[in-house]
Amino acid sequence: MQHLIKRIVLVGPMGIGKTTAIRSLCGSLAIECEVPNLDKQAHAKETTTVGLDFGEIKLDDNDTLQVYGCPGQERYDFVREWALSLAFGAIVMVDIHEPHALEHTATLIQQCFRSPKLQVVVVLISRPASAAQQEMFTVRLSNYPQCAVPVLSADPRNPAQMLDTLDIIAAMLPDETAA
Repeated sequence: MQHLIKRIVLVGPMGIGKTTAIRSLCGSLAIECEVPNLDKQAHAKETTTVGLDFGEIKLDDNDTLQVYGCPGQERYDFVREWALSLAFGAIVMVDIHEPHALEHTATLIQQCFRSPKLQVVVVLISRPASAAQQEMFTVRLSNYPQCAVPVLSADPRNPAQMLDTLDIIAAMLPDETAA
């Protein structure tokens, strides 16, 4: 039996907090692919990810989890598809207050499940929302094909909340596999 490298991919729209989540988990050890944002019409943030952000986290059970953050712009879909092809789990980050959040989240979940290795997908509500708003989003999302997945809530800036999220998804991943 050989130990698996547990790889998780963070996906979601531009500005949702993927880089922030990796930075909060890994600090100065995070590897970021940020460049100046030249598409201020899409999002007013100063920088944007154009490759894969990366970090490694030691979990409570001494497992190492590799976390990759994908660019949110559609023109980098090929990067997201490649990262998903290497991952066993994905976290789809969402701001449920965005006008097309439900449809965009469903599309990302369906894209995740087209990847042959991917076994676990969770949705992470990464902007403040009431319990009722979260429940309504979860119920509406589950009506889409392949979208009855766990929905969690965490602040990407909060290392403890992000570690809790990673612990949950890592617990859902397989421990061992044949070589």
